[in-house]
Amino acid sequence: MNAMRMFRAHPVRAFLVAGAVAILGACASLGMAKFQEPDIQLQGVQVRSLGLLGGSVDLYVDVNNPNNFDVRGTRLQLGLDVESTHFGDVDFNDAFNLPKGQTVTVVVPLSFVWAGVGEAARSALNYGTVKYTLKGTASMQTPFGTSLVPFTRSGTVAVNGNRPAPTPSH
Repeated sequence: MNAMRMFRAHPVRAFLVAGAVAILGACASLGMAKFQEPDIQLQGVQVRSLGLLGGSVDLYVDVNNPNNFDVRGTRLQLGLDVESTHFGDVDFNDAFNLPKGQTVTVVVPLSFVWAGVGEAARSALNYGTVKYTLKGTASMQTPFGTSLVPFTRSGTVAVNGNRPAPTPSH
């Protein structure tokens, strides 16, 4: 039986075959659009306040979305070490949008106490740059569901009024 005769003789079967082909095509295109983890970098630290017991800083965190679809960040959990001393932890729950192929700067407030920071980290705030390690997990809402993105970054970062210019989007 040729295809045309089958479609005339069994219209329901033809409809089911056409639907299955459409579903398979959609699944194949989703498979090619696999989620790529965003790149997360610390770009600057702005001291907001210092007191006798501690203080607060703003972390300027660049999040780059390499995907060809938008992603929504729903949570950043991170710890910051400065000059090899643990400086503080933050659980940031403000949602942020990541347009496809772009970088967004997220300002993350972090409070700390001097007792746990140590002299090296304390004096590091007086310099223009500090050595750091940033480690944590980012929660990302994608078209495929929620994805947890672990990250660890180390380097040197500007402190205080030395906030870097925004990173150009790719």
